[in-house]
Amino acid sequence: MDRMDDMGNKLDALFSEYRSAFPDVEGSTNFMPNLWQKIEARRVANTSIFRRLAQACVMATVALTLLMAALLPRLQREPVYNMSYIDVLDAAHSSEAADLIASEIR
Repeated sequence: MDRMDDMGNKLDALFSEYRSAFPDVEGSTNFMPNLWQKIEARRVANTSIFRRLAQACVMATVALTLLMAALLPRLQREPVYNMSYIDVLDAAHSSEAADLIASEIR
């Protein structure tokens, strides 16, 4: 038991030293409003950075979209596909058939 009392006394001394190092702050009538003003100021500062970054990304996307819309029709003067898939298969099949018929005749 003597050891427990000694530890309790040491803990009490530590708490009293802590209280003297950090005294209780008296809360004034403006404590909560001032606290919320500080919180809001930090929140607004952080969100304004992200808002600016998001606006820059949106503007870059709009500029790139307009650039692509202006340049792609000029780059594609000829249609990429001038035949459908069935036309391509038909052409490939008919040439093979013609080659087979030609080889049988010889």
